[in-house]
Amino acid sequence: MTIDTRDRATQLIALRKVQRRVAAIGFFAVAVHGIIGLAVVGNIVDGQGRHGDAILLTVMSGVLALITYGIVRTILQRGLWSPVWILIAITPTVIAATQLA
Repeated sequence: MTIDTRDRATQLIALRKVQRRVAAIGFFAVAVHGIIGLAVVGNIVDGQGRHGDAILLTVMSGVLALITYGIVRTILQRGLWSPVWILIAITPTVIAATQLA
């Protein structure tokens, strides 16, 4: 049984798409721990009376969220502009910032 070269090319394209998705999900799963961790530590530090440090940690959480967003979009070979996904990416930072106010 031989595989048509067109079928093989189609399968290879599908395989690469799945590989990109798995890589993006894996990277996101690791990076989101840092994003949420910075936000949580920011709230803990704020409880210790170090409000300036808490703001800095929260801002760092937002920067890391946007960097993670950009890397995931690049891995998926998608355009960087996606307002919905940008809002989703900075949601932990927004929640942490509301806790500081």
